[in-house]
Amino acid sequence: MKVDKIYLKAGSKFSERVYEWSVSRCNDLVSVQDKLADAYETFDSLLIFNENQTLNREISELKTIFDKQQRPVHKIDINGTLMVGRSNLELWVEQAKCKRLLVIGGDELVKNPNLERFIG
Repeated sequence: MKVDKIYLKAGSKFSERVYEWSVSRCNDLVSVQDKLADAYETFDSLLIFNENQTLNREISELKTIFDKQQRPVHKIDINGTLMVGRSNLELWVEQAKCKRLLVIGGDELVKNPNLERFIG
C-alpha cells in the first residue's frame, strides 16, 4: 500500500503511535495542526482505526463530512481479524485510488494491545 501523502493529526497519541507505520506506506507524511474538519479539502480519503466500531464525536463528525461528499472512507476495527483487516485495507486503497489519506483514531487505542497487530 503506497499513497502520495498520509496526514496525521498533530498532538495526538494515536498519531504518534502510528507514525512509523504511516511513513512506510506513503511518499510524504504530513502533520495537520488545524482542526481536521477545517482542513477537509486537503484530503481525498479517510482511514479510521477504531475499537468495536465505536467512534468518538470528532471522528464521527469527520466521517459524516466525507460521507456527504462521497469521498472514500474505510474503518479498521483493531479487535477484528488481522488478515481480513489488512487485506481489505489494501484492496480499498487500490480501488479508491487514495492519494491524500487522512489516518485517524482515538487516543484510547494506544492502550489496546491489538493496535500493535495492525501497525506492527
